Amino acid sequence: MQKRLLLGLLLAITLNGHAQSANPAIWCPPGASWTYGYTLFAIQGTLTVRYVRDTLVAGQPAQLLTRQLGSTSPNGPSAPTNPIRLASMVTRVIANRVEVLAQGKFYTLYDFGAPVGSSWLTPRVVPSGPCPTEQVLVTVDSVGTQQLAGRPLRWLRVHLSTPTGAPVLGPWIGRIYEQLGNAVQYMQPQSPTCVGTDPGYIGPLTAFRATGWPTIGYNDTIMGTMLGTAPPQANTAFGVYPNPGTGLLTLTGPAALPRGATLHLLDLTGRLVWHGAVPASRQLAMPGLPTGAYTLLLLQTGQPPLAQRLILQ
Repeated sequence: MQKRLLLGLLLAITLNGHAQSANPAIWCPPGASWTYGYTLFAIQGTLTVRYVRDTLVAGQPAQLLTRQLGSTSPNGPSAPTNPIRLASMVTRVIANRVEVLAQGKFYTLYDFGAPVGSSWLTPRVVPSGPCPTEQVLVTVDSVGTQQLAGRPLRWLRVHLSTPTGAPVLGPWIGRIYEQLGNAVQYMQPQSPTCVGTDPGYIGPLTAFRATGWPTIGYNDTIMGTMLGTAPPQANTAFGVYPNPGTGLLTLTGPAALPRGATLHLLDLTGRLVWHGAVPASRQLAMPGLPTGAYTLLLLQTGQPPLAQRLILQ
């Protein structure tokens, strides 16, 4: 009876883990935000995309992303003007694919398991304003892997054409990385027929941030390289001991946690390897996991995630 109860508990934890943020090793790790630069005549600014929470679409897990536009003028004050909130995005991960919701249907946005020569249709969008739905054919030109911030990230290069295969203007250039999206232009291809509704040329990625990640940016002055800066300091309000440790671990701080607080354990590639509720005893067992370095995340509703590096022996 006890074995059946334990098996049921482990199965519930596993299913609950899969109901969370799809696969953070590919897309939307906790705390993720993407910042792009843009220009429109004399106005410059940034477009920031933030992962807000998980959601359900037709009963399937998905991620809700908000978008916010901030602008500055070279002839005006240096501080950004009041930010403009744009329409949100909904994405999800299926196997190696990142999909985006458009007109009530999910389209493949990126496919990090696709071989060279494969193709798919995806919607062309603009960051703001009413715009007719357009589809563009994405074809993979090359693929590879790059070590970035100590993690191997897959990337692909693509070209765009019409659904019939004819070339189109406004190529979607640059590498597209796991988690980061397109490093040289906005994360989705833009529509050339919606002139006046978008804030101009969007790109490149100026910063990517996520819990447990260093800040990552694109540097187009050094042959288009992705750069990782120093990792953020660990939050002293949340920890675990002994660390390094083995067997039973004890969580420290915060003193009071909201109902529904959860723990996520990520390996060095950002893959979710365990997920569960915070135990009332604050004691945690990690049986069956390989020795090595992990990131332990504490997620609380309405609060930014807290992270602690954990070494299992």
